[in-house]
Amino acid sequence: MRMAIEIACQDANSISSSGSYYIKPHYMNSNAKPLRAISAAEKLIKRKNVKAIIGLETWEGATLVAEITNQSQIPVISLARDHVTPTLMAQTLWPSLFQMTADESDQIKCIVDVVSSYNRQRVSIIYEARAYNTVYSNLLNSLTEELGKIGSTIEDQLILQAFSSPARAEVSLEENLMKLKGKASPIFIVLGLSSQGSAHFLKKAKKMGLFNGDSIWIFAEKPFTNLLTSVEQSAISSTVKGTIGVITYHPRNQAYREFRSRFLNMFRHKYGENFNFEPATDAVRAYDCIMTVKNAIDAGPSHDIVPEILLNRISHTRLMGLSGPIRFEKGQLTHRPKLRPVSVNGNEYRELKLWSPNFGFSGSFVAKQNSRGNAYATADTLKTQEGQTLGENKPMVIGVPGKTPFDKFVKEEMDDTTGKPKYTGFCIDVFEKVVLRFPGLQYTFQRHDGTYDDLVNKVSDKTYDAAVGDITILANRSQYVEFTQPFIASDLSMIVPAKLDTDRALIFMEPFTPMMWIASGGILMYTMLVVWFLEHPTNPEFRGPWMNQLSTALWFTFSSLFFAHRERVYRNFTRIVLVIWFFVALILTQSYTAGLTSMLTLQKLKPTVTSMEYLRISKAKVACDPDAFICNYLIKTLNFSEDVIVPISNTSSYGDEFRSGNISALFLEYPYEQAFFTEYCSGYIVTRENYAFGGFGFVFPKDSPLAAIFSTAILELSESGEMKRLENEWFRPECTMRNFTSDTPKLGLNSFWALYAFTIATSTGCLLFACLCTRRNRQDHEQGSTGDDISVAEMSIL
Repeated sequence: MRMAIEIACQDANSISSSGSYYIKPHYMNSNAKPLRAISAAEKLIKRKNVKAIIGLETWEGATLVAEITNQSQIPVISLARDHVTPTLMAQTLWPSLFQMTADESDQIKCIVDVVSSYNRQRVSIIYEARAYNTVYSNLLNSLTEELGKIGSTIEDQLILQAFSSPARAEVSLEENLMKLKGKASPIFIVLGLSSQGSAHFLKKAKKMGLFNGDSIWIFAEKPFTNLLTSVEQSAISSTVKGTIGVITYHPRNQAYREFRSRFLNMFRHKYGENFNFEPATDAVRAYDCIMTVKNAIDAGPSHDIVPEILLNRISHTRLMGLSGPIRFEKGQLTHRPKLRPVSVNGNEYRELKLWSPNFGFSGSFVAKQNSRGNAYATADTLKTQEGQTLGENKPMVIGVPGKTPFDKFVKEEMDDTTGKPKYTGFCIDVFEKVVLRFPGLQYTFQRHDGTYDDLVNKVSDKTYDAAVGDITILANRSQYVEFTQPFIASDLSMIVPAKLDTDRALIFMEPFTPMMWIASGGILMYTMLVVWFLEHPTNPEFRGPWMNQLSTALWFTFSSLFFAHRERVYRNFTRIVLVIWFFVALILTQSYTAGLTSMLTLQKLKPTVTSMEYLRISKAKVACDPDAFICNYLIKTLNFSEDVIVPISNTSSYGDEFRSGNISALFLEYPYEQAFFTEYCSGYIVTRENYAFGGFGFVFPKDSPLAAIFSTAILELSESGEMKRLENEWFRPECTMRNFTSDTPKLGLNSFWALYAFTIATSTGCLLFACLCTRRNRQDHEQGSTGDDISVAEMSIL
């Protein structure tokens, strides 16, 4: 966990949006003792002035620390698994406490499903006295209840002594393990095992032969990770091969893969072990704790980082972490993670079936296997069945929208060979590319005539096993179904007719930005004053009445822009200043000429409507697709009057509606904007108002394991460039790229500041040197005059 926190701090500090803060962790070890946790928290608050506290692996310690942080409102993010207080009461008693872990009851159900696959009626429970403390009785009751549902009972409970004294603990352990010898159908469930006790436990169990024969060992997640990280790899390889552990499933996206690689490299470097297991879920969640704090800091101005504001921002966190979606409701994570049993094989493990709270396993687990060896042997077979959720021979029924705003996304055609409908389009191509990665997956498309919300509801009530098409990921839809990772981004686009910009009287001012004009004028005046100062004492052309001097200096500097000056300069310092100034003038005039030429020769289009606010105030008619959610979004979120909304279903009539003046603007999602400009390649301009949506994704029932599997495949397609190739194939980029509103690029001070600084430095240096030389000459002259007077006086006396 500490290594994960170090990695997270490096990432958070390297991608800080403002750069004005630095996340620095302070570590204090409470040794899982609640009273020490209170003392450590008080020291961190008073001495280190910490803004947040994370960790606290026991619920007792977390609640006691939250008790003392309630007044200061410092957020406490706990990684405790053993919380037993009802959610509502916990939020009322400790409003500053957030739980970054999931309910343990899901893990109990997963373990029972594994037991069910072996058709065993009796099991033995093993746990260490200190491992679960007060929560063990609740877990045991839950386990007893779930085992009863499958006709199994707990035959024996083995409570191991805490391994505070290794020598005495080994004797006690051997005595307790003797009770497990000779079981008729040995299946052992390890619910609690500390890191210190893991090595002793493995050594004695191996010596007594408990891992031999047809015994089956099932480890809960915490003791399983403790076992893997606390013993030698050779011991794991020779002893616990085939042992089943239950771990939390994490999406295998690019961010997780990068974290895993860095984590394993750091682990191997520090401990010198060839450790190839996945990082434990506690390590992944520790990383997410830091990123949650960073996300809360970035949610507003950096100077507002005070505990009460940070607490409020964390409570409203919406973040995709390495462990999955991070969102708190009453201090608890709303996301129920999926679990995956794994089978140990040497210094790594094989992943078996994915398990979700609502669906169970993503296919039959181990079909009534009789030994743990068979469980491992079937691991590869099970992985090939990962895509099947409805049985081996029954194809998935996938709903497809019968009518879409643009047929480039989904289009129904009749197959001349079979006479049956077939579907083409960008969304279909993406889906088929994903399915190629799962050869065993069988599916059939079924046309859906209705709204997109109806299609999503059909997936929710399992009329369809999934839905494929241009379906936008929305928060209200995500409450009932599971979306994959978006395969194309989406935000709100406003499309308006374009017209030529004929009012170009002041175009000569446009090549430079206002700040560039001001800076150039300032440099010009400064150079004029320096030239006058240097030439005034010796050059007769820079003498005379003040008005003549000023006009001569001004004329000289201006004419030097065009290298048309005729006045002579006498001093070398002036020549140095002018050489640099001539170079600057050359660069400026050439840059200005090039910019003005490009503006005069290119016709500039400008939108007929410049902002959404203008449409609201003028009550102009705007169009949208009635089957999509955009019309409702314009009314309820963007405060458009319902009277000005013109629903248009036929996309081919958009051009006619614009030309007839029936509508002033068209609102579409970004993917539809691309399709629009493949049909209307010119004459329109799009503006973005920074209203982002979730993008297009595939739809699966709630908690379906396929959503995570397909998300991984979509990310792999994106990273390989295949997704971009499909997008370019369906939407011509040469049309979509020319229809954005963008001001003509202007030359700004950022392109010339180094040149200006050099000019100022050179002019100032010459001015200072000239002043020093003048002063020195004057002093020499005065000394020479005094010496001559003395000599004359002496001669007179003589």
